[in-house]
Amino acid sequence: MNSLWMGLLVGSAVVAFFTGNVGTMVDSVLGGATGAVALMIELAGIYCLWMGMEKIADESGLVDTLARFVGPMLRPVFPSLKDRPRPLSAVAASIISNVLGLSSGTPLGLKAMKEMKNLMPPGAEEAIDPMITLIVINAAGFCIFPSSVVAIRAALGSANPAIIAGPTAIAGLAATAAGLTVDIALRRGRQK
Repeated sequence: MNSLWMGLLVGSAVVAFFTGNVGTMVDSVLGGATGAVALMIELAGIYCLWMGMEKIADESGLVDTLARFVGPMLRPVFPSLKDRPRPLSAVAASIISNVLGLSSGTPLGLKAMKEMKNLMPPGAEEAIDPMITLIVINAAGFCIFPSSVVAIRAALGSANPAIIAGPTAIAGLAATAAGLTVDIALRRGRQK
């Protein structure tokens, strides 16, 4: 990957040199770096707000309460976890965090994976079905409020940064449904 980036940079410099656009290239590089730092500073405040909201939701027990509520609904999707409340609760917390657009989706997902790894036979290195299903759900990206994307849009001056929430949720829901359909079909195929 480093070779690819180096090739692109060197190629761009060579083209800029031969077309007489070295000054424009230097201005673009410096302007891009300045813009990146400015965006990072603008996003810092917004991220602090959302990470604080996530911490409040987590500390108040909201995520755990929602996980206990959602856990029974996840049993058909995670049939091998139906009699294992601890891994199912960790999976539910990970999914709830991602659906709500909180910043804790990755650590909760890792915690869920660790809980499910305890269900694996000793020495097994291949992911078990509920691990694969959790990856499919989290990768599909269903989110009611995509706080990171809204924050970036707000920092870049969007007139209505949250307008994407509805279309994003619909696209994420469709991707999740498609992913789960394929996951369940492949799981049934492996079990035969």
